[in-house]
Amino acid sequence: MHAMIRGAGLGFGLLLSVLTTMTSVPGAERSEPANRVGPQVPVALLWGPDDRLHVALREARRLVTVDPQNWQVVADWPVPIRPCSLALDETGSTYFVGGADGETLVLDREGAVVRTLTAGKGPTRILPLPAGQVAVGSLWDAAVRVIDWRDGHVVATHRLPFPVGALARTPKGRVVVADAFGGHLADFVPGRPGSERVRNFEGVNLGAIAVSDEGKELLVIHMEQLEPAPITAANIDRGLILSSRLSGVQLSEFDSEADEPLSRRQVVLDGPVHGAADPSALALSPDGTQIFITLAGSHHLLKNDRTNGGLVAAGEPHGLRPLGHNQRLQVLEVGRSPVAVAFDRSGQLVVTADSMSDRISVVKVANLSRVASVELSSGPIARTPEQRGEALFLDGRRALDRWMSCSSCHNAGHTNGLNFDTMGDGGFGAPKNTPSLLGVAGTEPLAWNGSLARLADQVHQSLESSLRGPDPAPGMVDDLVAYLESLRPPPPRRPRDDPAAQRGAALFQARRCESCHRPPSYTIAGVRDVGLDDGSGGNRKFNPPSLRGVGWSAPYFHDGRAATLSQVVQSHSPGQERALSPQERDDLVAFLESL
Repeated sequence: MHAMIRGAGLGFGLLLSVLTTMTSVPGAERSEPANRVGPQVPVALLWGPDDRLHVALREARRLVTVDPQNWQVVADWPVPIRPCSLALDETGSTYFVGGADGETLVLDREGAVVRTLTAGKGPTRILPLPAGQVAVGSLWDAAVRVIDWRDGHVVATHRLPFPVGALARTPKGRVVVADAFGGHLADFVPGRPGSERVRNFEGVNLGAIAVSDEGKELLVIHMEQLEPAPITAANIDRGLILSSRLSGVQLSEFDSEADEPLSRRQVVLDGPVHGAADPSALALSPDGTQIFITLAGSHHLLKNDRTNGGLVAAGEPHGLRPLGHNQRLQVLEVGRSPVAVAFDRSGQLVVTADSMSDRISVVKVANLSRVASVELSSGPIARTPEQRGEALFLDGRRALDRWMSCSSCHNAGHTNGLNFDTMGDGGFGAPKNTPSLLGVAGTEPLAWNGSLARLADQVHQSLESSLRGPDPAPGMVDDLVAYLESLRPPPPRRPRDDPAAQRGAALFQARRCESCHRPPSYTIAGVRDVGLDDGSGGNRKFNPPSLRGVGWSAPYFHDGRAATLSQVVQSHSPGQERALSPQERDDLVAFLESL
């Protein structure tokens, strides 16, 4: 029995709910929006077969349909999840909605929920495949499931060594997966477990991937650290700390067995007077000549015109368009934190989902001018401290010249795994690994040397000495604290009742690991000398990090010297006279992955 979503209608049959919305179009009147309370948070865009635009509203738990003839919302209906992604099957008759909490809904053209697919853990992305199948990747699954959406059967599960980010499909039918936080790309033949190939990629925060129109190159937007230099204003403006890039990786690179990072060509996205914080989405024009990129941190839309120089420019690989040029990028400021971008079918317009402004911006491709703004909230948005804090966390204006935001180092509240030389330990010279902020509430003191007693102290210091931005206005620190305190630890990497994890739990207790990592937070309010030091920093006592979610937060220790948990437990056993056996090491790792 199909469940009909009340007030549904995807804009292809009978519209069951006709509304008005606040729309700003040059020369047009503004109409009053439907009454909506609180932030809507548009996070995904999808053009339907009848050229209407569908928008997912994460916090409102709604989908809306926008008619581009007048840029009015013409349908609005609730969904039982917080939607974060939208996709359409190859026939244009079936819709897929990914949820922020691991759900996947299958909808028909009339908005009926046909099926709910196997749930994952965390924000879910969906990639339609031929023959009634979809690839479904949830952030904390470390796997992509291939599912026959017609009956819900899981055809295959492709295990990966990293949290799942963006998905794309190559002309040969392989699925490409980006690491959501660190520097990895993988590909596989859908439905064939064991075909996974994982390659290193020099970059972090791989916001989006797409296959170029020639079908030979993978386009990747991401951030990159040139070196862990001291975080000074000069080094930020030189692009040493973090810089944003568009990279092109030839798909043939995946065929190589080399351990070296994937070769690529690049365009630097940062401008001469401002950074390009947090590239979040990209869209390729129908003819392949234009690449539009949203920058969630700097609130910009970038236009990268690839037509300069002809089809093959000097030094470009044969058969590939020029990737673009930094000096030819065009920039338009849109709403706050744009996280999605899409061309209309004509290729003459692009739209952005401005998540923290509750707005859809409509932009003319030819001259990069805004032609309409669709306001999705009625009047000023009433946000809670937590919601205001999220907007600040994503805001590159809190940093020097919009080079980065809090999210640049702590994407989705987690960690990009890099070392940064901040003033967090009182001086420069000893770069420290970026900790995850998921579950940070109640783990005080903070900083690797335990010098900050309150979360508010850590936030204020980060704004001042890491982001190097303007002084926070009254209330900003409190709002950021409220947001950080709302972040829950990630789900464990393996179940707690796993036999190896249970043996590891007993070992954890027997070896008195709890003296530094005491449940339930698995940390302590103090510092310990555990036989490590930070070299020129002069520190030997460190603040034990919480172990909740530790299976996801590689690399480890204050300087990231251990790449895996196995290396941690094998090389570091403070106060222990007996080394672990291989079985004990594996059991202890299993327990840590169950936290």
